[in-house]
Amino acid sequence: LAAHVMQLMGYREVYSLKTGLRGWNDYELPLVDGAGNPVDIETADEYFNEGPRPEQLPPK
Repeated sequence: LAAHVMQLMGYREVYSLKTGLRGWNDYELPLVDGAGNPVDIETADEYFNEGPRPEQLPPK
């Protein structure tokens, strides 16, 4: 629904992440970092699956 609304708003390159990062890769869409450099799927998986850092956890 959100992707459809964005298309109605005029955005041209709208992609769904319904199938996650692997789905993005399955459709051979580019994985790039903030500087536009290519990122391999294993590196991206590690980044997104690290979990919260200690300072991001609530107090005990």
